[in-house]
Amino acid sequence: MASQAKINVLFIIKPERAAGAEMVLLEAAACLNRERFRVFAGLLTPDRENLLPPHLTPINFNLPGLNGWVWLRFLVHLGWVLFSYNIQIVHTNSYVPGNYARLAAALLRVPVIIDHWHGFTPFSPKRRLICRLLGRVTDLSLAVSQGVKDYLLEQCRLDPTRVQVVHNGVDLERLRRHRPRSEVRRELGLGEAAQAVGLVGRLDHWGKGHKELFASLANLKERYPVEALIIGGGRREEEMRQLAAASGLAGRVHFLGQREDIPDLLAALDIFVLPSQREGVSLALLEAMAAGLPVIVSRVGGLPEVVTDGETGLLIPPQDPKALAAALARLLAEPDFARNLGEKARRHAEANYSLERLGREINEIYEGLGGSRKF
Repeated sequence: MASQAKINVLFIIKPERAAGAEMVLLEAAACLNRERFRVFAGLLTPDRENLLPPHLTPINFNLPGLNGWVWLRFLVHLGWVLFSYNIQIVHTNSYVPGNYARLAAALLRVPVIIDHWHGFTPFSPKRRLICRLLGRVTDLSLAVSQGVKDYLLEQCRLDPTRVQVVHNGVDLERLRRHRPRSEVRRELGLGEAAQAVGLVGRLDHWGKGHKELFASLANLKERYPVEALIIGGGRREEEMRQLAAASGLAGRVHFLGQREDIPDLLAALDIFVLPSQREGVSLALLEAMAAGLPVIVSRVGGLPEVVTDGETGLLIPPQDPKALAAALARLLAEPDFARNLGEKARRHAEANYSLERLGREINEIYEGLGGSRKF
């Protein structure tokens, strides 16, 4: 293997700490066989090199924005990169940049083109047509769950043999390195007797279930000393703060903004919730399970593929605050049951959703596709 010429791989990426799907792809790239693959990270936005694993080579497209004529510039620049660096595998990770990248790769006859799908974004007729056309020049589409794969096949009518499920992975070792729970809770201002419930997600829309969480906590506040950590930032933060206050939860809901100390915050929690309206496979959920937390999630998208109701967590209907309140009350009232759920969740995550497993699968996929290509 070491004597073979290296295969040049280009990831098209817009890395942000808040963008879990982007970061997990970078982490998977870091797990690739370095004797077999030379990995380049095509950065769409400037000043992101510090987020890259050290052995990835950055290629900056330095796009001032992601719209209009900028995309024509990107297409031309990308074509030059593909030719100059002799790129043999293009791996895209988001819809619009991925469309232009797949088009450029097809025109330059790059041997392998891979696109990566993470969720259930609605398809307009235009988007559906583009997906079907570009699907003809795409060697493989990766979906983070069976639910996402089924949705993609339904919407785009792709060849099922060219769509593969590859579950996300999380850095288990990173999650084990956290500060003492009591120290973190003290810094966060949590009461000694408080049961802390956490929700991780961008505050740009209501789809992660913040309304449902506030409604359920308002229902439980007289019976249990429960407080909530809202982790993530976004344009609706002030609106959510107002809703929490109007629900009588002032002092009980802590808005922490975007954080990088997720292992510390998970260690401070007692319960993790994700009452989403739709979801592929949430990295935040996988991290919470790997941290040994009991989890409550909606029965939507790929979440039931990860959580077995009553075994590794609790499943509830989406947009149902009463069901969420009942699930929370059960975990709060039955601590032994909650601990058992958390322990089974941890074992399940370690066995099935490690970053090492993800990197191994990406290696195998590249090798499998490369076996039928002349690099």
